[in-house]
Amino acid sequence: MYNKLLRHLAVERGKMVRLWKRLCRPSAEDWTAYLKRHGGFHRLGDNCFIMPDSVFTDPYLTSIGNNVWIVGAWVACHDGSAVMAGNALGKKFDTVAPVILHNDVFIGRGAIILPGVSIGPRAIVGAGAVVGKDVPPDTIVAGNPARKVRGFAEHAAKLSARTEGYPWKLLIESREGGYDPMIEPELRHMRVAYFFPED
Repeated sequence: MYNKLLRHLAVERGKMVRLWKRLCRPSAEDWTAYLKRHGGFHRLGDNCFIMPDSVFTDPYLTSIGNNVWIVGAWVACHDGSAVMAGNALGKKFDTVAPVILHNDVFIGRGAIILPGVSIGPRAIVGAGAVVGKDVPPDTIVAGNPARKVRGFAEHAAKLSARTEGYPWKLLIESREGGYDPMIEPELRHMRVAYFFPED
C-alpha cells in the first residue's frame, strides 16, 4: 500500500522522491516516468528505460531521444575541474556542453558519457566505456577510451544468430516488449535447463 502511495507522490507530484527511491526501489519504468515529468531534461523521448542509479549532472543540457536505454551510467555535461583550476589560478572558468543521445541508443552499466558528446542513432555503448568523442550512427563502442567494436548491422546479425540457436526462440518472439511477466517463469526454466544441463 505504501509503495503505491509513495510512487504516486513521486511520479505524479514530484514529492517524497528520496524516500520512494530508498524504500521502494522503483523499477526502471517507474523511474523513467518520474524523470519524464520531473527530471528537468531538455528532452526525454518515448519508450525509454532509465535505471534509478543512472546519474545526470545537468539534465537541462541532456537531450534523450526515443527508445533510449540507460542502465546505470554517468552522463556529465560539465567539467568539474574548471572550478578547481579557476580557484588555483584566481580566475573564473566554465566548461559546459550538451550531451545528445539520439533515438535507439543503449548505454551499458557503468559507462561514462563526457560533456559535448553526441551518440547514435542506433548506437550501443558497452558497459564501463568512457565516451569522450561522438559515437557515429549504427556503431557499437566499448573500452576506455571508447572505440568502435563493430557496426550496428553486424551486431544485429550476431543477436539474430544467437537467438535462432536458443530453444526458447518462440517465447522471445511472442513476448510483449523486453520483459513479459507471463512467460518469464517458463523462460527462466528453459534457460537454466539449457545452460546447466547437469543440474
